[in-house]
Amino acid sequence: MRLLLEPSSLLPSWVRYALGVILVAAAGGGAVWLLARTLQPWGVGEEQSGGIVVFTNVVKLLALLVMCWAVLAYAVHNRPTRFRWRNPRPRTADPDGLRALVAEAAELVGWDRPLPVIRLSAWPKVIVIRRFHGGVVKLGVPLLLGLSKEELRVILVRELILSHRVPRRLMSVLGLNSEDLERAARGERFRWRPWLRAHAYRMRRDLWEDTGEMVGGAQILERATWRENLIIHAFVWHLRRHVHTMPFPTYFTDVYRSFGRLLAEDDLLARIAPNVDSYWIEEIDAHERRLTEEFGWKPGRPVDPVTDPALTDLPAKVEHRLGRVLLRYYTNDRNTARRSLPLAETTAEQWLLHHEDQLEQLRAAARAVLGGSHKITDLVRLAADDGRLKELDWWHAKTVCPHPTRAVCVLLPLLQVGLRRQGYVHHDPVRQRLLTGPEGDKVDVVQLAGKIAAELREGGDMARHDPDEDARRLAAESLAGGDATGWFERLYAGSAAGEAVVPWDSGGPHPLLVAWTEGHEPERRDSPKALVVGAGLGDDAEHVAALGYATTAFDVSESAVRLAQERFPGTAVSYQVADLFDPPAGWRRAFDLVVEIMTVQALPEPLHQDAIERIASFVRPGGTLLVIASGRDEGDPAGAPPWPLTRAEVTAFAVGGLGVGEIEDLREPGRRRWRATFHRLTS
Repeated sequence: MRLLLEPSSLLPSWVRYALGVILVAAAGGGAVWLLARTLQPWGVGEEQSGGIVVFTNVVKLLALLVMCWAVLAYAVHNRPTRFRWRNPRPRTADPDGLRALVAEAAELVGWDRPLPVIRLSAWPKVIVIRRFHGGVVKLGVPLLLGLSKEELRVILVRELILSHRVPRRLMSVLGLNSEDLERAARGERFRWRPWLRAHAYRMRRDLWEDTGEMVGGAQILERATWRENLIIHAFVWHLRRHVHTMPFPTYFTDVYRSFGRLLAEDDLLARIAPNVDSYWIEEIDAHERRLTEEFGWKPGRPVDPVTDPALTDLPAKVEHRLGRVLLRYYTNDRNTARRSLPLAETTAEQWLLHHEDQLEQLRAAARAVLGGSHKITDLVRLAADDGRLKELDWWHAKTVCPHPTRAVCVLLPLLQVGLRRQGYVHHDPVRQRLLTGPEGDKVDVVQLAGKIAAELREGGDMARHDPDEDARRLAAESLAGGDATGWFERLYAGSAAGEAVVPWDSGGPHPLLVAWTEGHEPERRDSPKALVVGAGLGDDAEHVAALGYATTAFDVSESAVRLAQERFPGTAVSYQVADLFDPPAGWRRAFDLVVEIMTVQALPEPLHQDAIERIASFVRPGGTLLVIASGRDEGDPAGAPPWPLTRAEVTAFAVGGLGVGEIEDLREPGRRRWRATFHRLTS
């Protein structure tokens, strides 16, 4: 059989490494020899001066040193990156009976050589390497934590049969361990050789039939293989969730113990099984899927919990070693002396940093889909659009996860960041989805994300969500506690977490502001200054700045200011956290244009006069105050916050030297609004 494969796949890594060093040394030696031959006429003869001889000898020495440096650099950079202890042996005492299990499987297969040496592997694989002196069995620790001994015995029989039939080097060339044989059968390998793919498919079918005869039925092998597949996907998700996505330089010393807890206490396999089913149906080759169905695979079947794992005692020293193997693989970092840390000792600040980093990755992917700047609420709306959701290209989208839907995957970073910024913390670092609030309330973030995603799908872009409801509820709670402005922070923080909607957030500058600025030019002076009161998410401030004003925008809510800065990176607007009732002294009579849109009306009526006087004080001589508010008649009910203003309340802005310019009463069906301007005389 003629195999058109790369020659490098036929040679062990240490042979390729040695040949590379020899070739580099030979090339460098040849270059030095040619240089010596070229310089030889210059360096001999009595007629040549001593200086030239010294110079040529120095050149030759430098060339030799450069050659030695090149050989050394190649040898260091390309040395095999495997650790000698990458596959440590289990304890001699063998409390879990792994040796007896391997011996039983070898006897069942008819192993004709000394029993293989048992090694532990960092990866969720079982690999058998057959050698003259017996061989090696590599047992993946994640599989040992999730498989029962009976299931592990079935997997061992399968791998022993495979290694007994196919020589090791041929297995390496064809990729014919059980995992790569499966990939070849379903078309992920050898796409350019259909006949080779079909041969791999036949080999796997024969392997399954023969293994099934030895273990008591093909269905038993299929169930063990399916559980093996679930563990592989679950462990990959665990690594991406807790290891290589961490933004701070560390690795966790309890990766396997925490994974075992997720299997035993958090029902991880049952939660991830539906998505593995979907992956199998959508992504796997039809021939491969028919094979698994023939041997008993059915989507949606229940997954038994982990009750008696094959490995119950993993020494801490072995776990640390294997954890460093994982770190080196994922980071490609030869410096494995990073700070080690158990999951239990990570701080709330570190986890917030981790979730913020995930959120930033998500937002970077969303920018490619949504284009330009976007708000958190745009991500929430995107989560409701199953069609566009598939366009998101970020690390989580490439991993089979235990979350119910992809919309939940998108909402999780938003909720984690929003809730943690409000003081919610986890008490179990392994089960991050369970958070506890400052007042003792508990939240399952995955369930909350699922509920929000379901509401979004049912209501279509939040159509069934009353935006006034959140403001009304939070304002009532805040006022009942004697805090007139604290509900702004809770509202914007809830908006960032996807738990609330800001009723006055229209996704752009206020239409009445846009219409007014179209007919008014900036003040005719150098660098006119503008102040936007209660700037919220920044749309109005950005519009004013685009007109040529040096714009300052403030809000009492830290979350609002942060969200505005995130939405408009590189903005010219100076966003600041400030209290209207205690503003910076330098703002008094300092601005040519002051924009007040629905801030006063969001405050309780007893605070209106004080707030109006503060806003009026910001206008400099010759400057203008623009007020936009929703309106009502005298005696009409105020309704929900922001409470509509009467004409008398709007006229009250003519205070502290401000004169009324124009008050417009703008009425539409079901809506009434005020747009008013006030001016301070130049004197």
